[in-house]
Amino acid sequence: MKKRIIIVIVGIILVIAAVSIAESFNHGRSDAPEKADVILMLGGGDGGRMVKAAELYHEGYSEYVVISPALDEYYTQSVQFALDLGIPEGAIIEELVATSTYTNATETMDIMEAHDFQSALVVTSDYHLKRSKLIYDRVNSNHYDDVFDFTYVAALSADGDPWYELSYATNIWFREYVKMWGYRLGLYHFIDIPDDGDAQV
Repeated sequence: MKKRIIIVIVGIILVIAAVSIAESFNHGRSDAPEKADVILMLGGGDGGRMVKAAELYHEGYSEYVVISPALDEYYTQSVQFALDLGIPEGAIIEELVATSTYTNATETMDIMEAHDFQSALVVTSDYHLKRSKLIYDRVNSNHYDDVFDFTYVAALSADGDPWYELSYATNIWFREYVKMWGYRLGLYHFIDIPDDGDAQV
């Protein structure tokens, strides 16, 4: 009897693990962009996020772009890169504090509140979309009474490739799998560090 119970428990654990791993390959579907008060470009990746933010700006979806964080040592987060992509200086709002997706959310929502922005296009890499949506929705609900309206737009790599076609796709998947569970469990501060030496995600 005891052996049967152990087998059942192990079976349940294996099923949960299998479902969890299978679900981890679904990083969320990009929303169709809509006009918004501001574009929030979440720093990290290889430059594709900024390229997408610039594309949305030039297509007239918003008059402002928040770069979070705007740190010159990160190529994909530099204001100069945004300027090179044709976003005028007057349209750029720099956020200088964020070190993670969680602080991207808290800091950019503070900026939105200060500027009286009500809606935003959140732009990030395709593999990062689901975790970004999870934490933006959670912070919006828990701290701002759902006052903000977010649309989540996925960016491909700088070369236009989806995450699963990149040479380091396995590394991307593993990092996001671990971090997604950390975020689901509210362990933001334990993983509030850059992933790589050159890009924070």
